[in-house]
Amino acid sequence: MLNVENLGQKALEFGREFVAPFTDCIDKEARFPKEAYNELKKQGFMGLLVPKAYGGSGGNCSNHIEVCYALAQFDASTALCYMMHNVATACIAKFGTQSQKDTFLSKIAKGELSFALAYSESGSGTHFGLPDISEREEGEYRILKGRKSFVTSAQEADYYLTFTNSCKVSGGKNNWITPNNAEGLVYEEGVWNGLGMRGNVSKPVQYNDVKLHTSEYLLGNDGEGESQAGLVAMYFVMGLGAVYSGIGKVAYECAIHHCKSRKYTDGSSLADKDLVRIHIAELYTKVQSQIAFVREAARSFDNAESDAVCKIFASRINATHLVMDITQLAMRLGGGKAYSKQLPLERYLRDALASQVMAPSLDILQIWLSDALLPKE
Repeated sequence: MLNVENLGQKALEFGREFVAPFTDCIDKEARFPKEAYNELKKQGFMGLLVPKAYGGSGGNCSNHIEVCYALAQFDASTALCYMMHNVATACIAKFGTQSQKDTFLSKIAKGELSFALAYSESGSGTHFGLPDISEREEGEYRILKGRKSFVTSAQEADYYLTFTNSCKVSGGKNNWITPNNAEGLVYEEGVWNGLGMRGNVSKPVQYNDVKLHTSEYLLGNDGEGESQAGLVAMYFVMGLGAVYSGIGKVAYECAIHHCKSRKYTDGSSLADKDLVRIHIAELYTKVQSQIAFVREAARSFDNAESDAVCKIFASRINATHLVMDITQLAMRLGGGKAYSKQLPLERYLRDALASQVMAPSLDILQIWLSDALLPKE
């Protein structure tokens, strides 16, 4: 069991040893960060949100965002894949039947199982609360038919939390705990070639009459998937905010190091120039703003405060805007070295650009926030 004391520092140490050595090849080859992913299992990080009764760390959302924040400082793809596992785990811990908790949670805590999300669909885009994928009943089984457009960690995670329309409850939604080797799953190869976040391996997955035993694989109660998706959204949105905050932090650190070390013939450095110093002050302010807001949102959620949802949406909106600002300004400060890829700033910029389109997209988040602030009568 991973102890949550000094968790942020432990995650940073983990990142230096088990993530950083593979970052460049993951980005260049657009391959899954399997080395770090497997080590996260071995060291108990995958059980962070598993209750202690099942051998996990019993962590909360604040713990969740700290690990995501730390890992993203070494590789954003690793942090994203880990984050999605945590989101699914939190949902199982909250809504799973007793049998499902007994079956899955202890194995997650031991590092024997990992999870991913199968939510996004081409027909609904970033509105992942509106699935097209259908079910039909066949005795004790349900047959799932449809296609998920982006499944991060596809074929690497052992199970996918799959969001569907209930065939039993009118207007209801369901989440299914779908094994990655279920008969009828077809993985579309050669589709993912991301501009940034290249190690996600976000493959489209076809559900061609996938047959799942209802009592075993339907998460919780039939038709309650929408409330489950609400919890998914909270952990997911905050996790993304933490990932983008981690990218912003390392972009700032890279920029300030470059400005200090870039020397002119008169012996002065780039950091001695007043305009550069102003830019560094701006970067620092934005970097601190990112993670401070995400931490406050997580604290508010953990304490069940009335404005937690608003803070969660706003913190990711803030992190999204700022990570793009930070990485673009850092690229300017990096100059020729940045644009010739002698510095990792170009990768940080590409990873940051994913923030505005990754579901729920920036525009959708702003709609959600406005709805939370101004509920319609």
